Amino acid sequence: MKITLNQILDERKISQNQLAKDTGISTTTLRNLNHNRTTRISFDVLEKICSYLNCGVEDILHLEHV
Repeated sequence: MKITLNQILDERKISQNQLAKDTGISTTTLRNLNHNRTTRISFDVLEKICSYLNCGVEDILHLEHV
């Protein structure tokens, strides 16, 4: 699974700090997501990100075929 949140934030010119401030998600959680250093993500975090960015889960998470 690859997380492409960073690309969406770059496209929309939104910083990780701004996303954290506006959603209440910790900057550590967002940093780990952006650097693919996480093995799980809560539905709550996904929902907050998708609601804030007005996007679907499929816009943030991509299945990598090996």
